[in-house]
Amino acid sequence: MLEEFLGREKVAPIYNKGWVDVMIDVDRDIGGKALNERLKGKRSGGLPWSVILDPNGKEIVSSNAEPKGGNIGGPVAPEECAWMLEMLKRSSGTKVSFAELKVIDEELEIYSAPRRRR
Repeated sequence: MLEEFLGREKVAPIYNKGWVDVMIDVDRDIGGKALNERLKGKRSGGLPWSVILDPNGKEIVSSNAEPKGGNIGGPVAPEECAWMLEMLKRSSGTKVSFAELKVIDEELEIYSAPRRRR
């Protein structure tokens, strides 16, 4: 679901300017489980779990939302979507503008609203 969102027509060109997406399958990729354990540590939550690293491999932010720390997974609920946008804001640097982040925010709302539990 997260991959589908990031691939949307209006989202992908912006996302690709600021981030490189690498999906690790913890069951199929050699070393995938070990990498997940190293990066995620003892933090809670299932999959998908995301972490944004700087060019040196240091964590900037993860999908464990602050202050509660729960994994947002594929964001759907309003608070999950807000954390996804916060993750992007914290890690966007100068490559992605505020206006572009607003487009992602709007697209995330369009994408996630019909998927929310009632």
